[in-house]
Amino acid sequence: MRNFMFAMLLAMLGAWPVYAETALNGPVSDNIVSIAVVGNKAVETGAILERMHTRIGEKINRKRISRDVRRLYATGFFKDIRVLGVVKADGRHLTVKVVENPVIASLKYVGLNEVAEKDLKKKMKLKVGHVFNAPELKKDITTIRKGYLKKGYYQVDVRPVRKVRKDGRINLTFKIDEGAVTRIKRIRFIGNKAFSDAELSNVIASKTGGISALFKDRDIFDRKRLDVDRQLLLQNYMNKGYLDAKVESTLLSLSPDKDWFYVTFSVLEGPKYQIASIKLQGDLVPDKETLRKLLELKAGDTYSLEKMRTSIEAITVRVGDDGYAFATVTPLFQRHPELKKVDVTLDIEKGAEVYVERIEISGNDQTEDNVIRREIRQMEGARFSSGKLEISKKRVKKLGYFEDVRVSMPRGSSPDKVDLKVKLDEKSTGSFRFGVGFSQLEKVFIRSTIQQNNLLGKGLATQLSGDLGTKTQNINASITDPYFIGENISSSLNIFKRQTRLQSLTSFKENSFGGGFSFGVPITEYLTYGIGYQYSETNLFGLPTTASFFLRSQEGRQTIGEFTQSLSLDTTDNYIAATSGSKLFVNFGIAGAGGVSRFITSLASARTYWEIADGVVFNPSIDIRYIRGYNARTVPIYRLYSLGGIGTVRGFDTVGITIRDPVTNEIIGGNKSATANMNLFFPLPYMQTSGIRGVTFVDIGDVADFNQTLSFSKSRVSAGLGIEWISPIGPLGLTWAFVLRDQPGDIRKKFEFALGSRF
Repeated sequence: MRNFMFAMLLAMLGAWPVYAETALNGPVSDNIVSIAVVGNKAVETGAILERMHTRIGEKINRKRISRDVRRLYATGFFKDIRVLGVVKADGRHLTVKVVENPVIASLKYVGLNEVAEKDLKKKMKLKVGHVFNAPELKKDITTIRKGYLKKGYYQVDVRPVRKVRKDGRINLTFKIDEGAVTRIKRIRFIGNKAFSDAELSNVIASKTGGISALFKDRDIFDRKRLDVDRQLLLQNYMNKGYLDAKVESTLLSLSPDKDWFYVTFSVLEGPKYQIASIKLQGDLVPDKETLRKLLELKAGDTYSLEKMRTSIEAITVRVGDDGYAFATVTPLFQRHPELKKVDVTLDIEKGAEVYVERIEISGNDQTEDNVIRREIRQMEGARFSSGKLEISKKRVKKLGYFEDVRVSMPRGSSPDKVDLKVKLDEKSTGSFRFGVGFSQLEKVFIRSTIQQNNLLGKGLATQLSGDLGTKTQNINASITDPYFIGENISSSLNIFKRQTRLQSLTSFKENSFGGGFSFGVPITEYLTYGIGYQYSETNLFGLPTTASFFLRSQEGRQTIGEFTQSLSLDTTDNYIAATSGSKLFVNFGIAGAGGVSRFITSLASARTYWEIADGVVFNPSIDIRYIRGYNARTVPIYRLYSLGGIGTVRGFDTVGITIRDPVTNEIIGGNKSATANMNLFFPLPYMQTSGIRGVTFVDIGDVADFNQTLSFSKSRVSAGLGIEWISPIGPLGLTWAFVLRDQPGDIRKKFEFALGSRF
């Protein structure tokens, strides 16, 4: 009776789970005969018993029972647990009485705007149909707060509201008061003598305002960004010779209203070191002089961490080219602080010479193995080359079939062998696009494109497109095989049909169709020789009675059989929106291999890209064209040159810069043209969506006829701003241009909208 009363007291106090038992007179067994569970609805009996260490057949142990109850409480499924015992002649009978936490019937978020609900739900512990419990509730509140803190919302308040339903379940609502975003009010530096606060502020990613903060929200407080800032500060110092520099601490102060953070970086600069000597030691492969040429630092230079890393990487790659896949280069420093000089020794350990035993490719569910293997320059059975491995990775990435390309090098069957494991994340390479658009030239038009860049997984690129507008109707079809008949030669076939009714620009209507083929032969990894042939038939009609004699001579059916040769160099990092590298293109063509027309053409263009800041790309380009007839034949009028609009000289109408008939004022065109463009691409504020960017530009261009020469003094000049978007139905451009210099007869156009043209 005393034990029973003591247990009841504990239950009333709510201090601990209860074990109680009733006794019989006379000796009984201490063995547990049965364990029953009552009160559970959502949690199965087996799951409860599985959590307990108390088992049937064992002797009763009150400490073990107490631990079992604590273990059951830890699951979060129960708000009350009691263990009752009944003593019978055959032994002890236990009953576990539980009161479950309620099941969540619905889960809602109120006030959730700045954090995506679908992303948040993936991280939440509590879900509809799950048992509610306080520990997981606390974790979920913390998860919500962390989501907001990452975005700089330090005033966020999260309040859970529970409403009990008639069936015992609950409706759970998280009420969120986001508050205002917390920004950085001031950034200070302590201990800096070599660089001013302004200079160091330009180094770090966090900002307190200005253009960079406007574009990238860099004035919003972010702890992870501060960690990056510490590294950027340290790299800045070490790139400028401060080998012993340290960022000792980052002090944060939050204003009482939680609107602002004040950030202070404490730095220790140390002396600025010059290179006293730089030596190479260890395994000098292939030889010392070859490796020394790869060094970007020499005696007398200010020490630079960036140049040191570049030198080490170059040496590692070069040693790796001789078959040493696991070569290491360790920099050793002998500082002389009193002289502000440092001796640097690069210790090279080549490791074992290895050969590639196998190349295994995975993740290519659609693409055939040979399509990938033909891009890999490292061969099986050959000596390992780190240079060839890097080229191989770039070539596979440039195929455009994969989201990611990863290469690992596990050991092979012996110490001198390695395997290359190429892991790919395949992406969709086919698309169907249909859209209705508007342009100033066409007004309303329909565009449809079916494209597959990896047909049947064989690497074939096919496309069928059609444009139907009020002025033009175009149909184009093409297929390209990058490895024609299994060789490293690309081949293409194309056919087209075009109708134009541009009487607002020209004095004639045009119907044309044709097709052709071309081959591309790689000379180096980046240089390609092209050769091709194109045949077309064009009918000019609908000329007015006042047309000039020259235009009348062009009327009717014309045929062209044109043979072309070209050289193209492409070192850009991206086909669509390059940030580095160059494109050079030279083309020479001659018409006369079939058809009636006889003329020659030449073209030279160059375009380069420099990323001068994060997301800011400077892109100058130049384009020069020339055409003339031979064998007393005139050049078809539709092949002569005019300029104006996106892609040539913005600020002028389509064919707004041209040569006109001096009597009838009809557009004729010139046989020479030259354009130069300077674009500065930059990200747009609050529009970080991929494919959208702004541009500011300056364009220069001129057209000349057979009796004139191109001249800078009469070239047209314009400048302006624009927006480019790679839309689902093609590149879309908007420009606002201002003409700085023009010539009599030119047609201006301040605003331009175009689809299908790139800046």
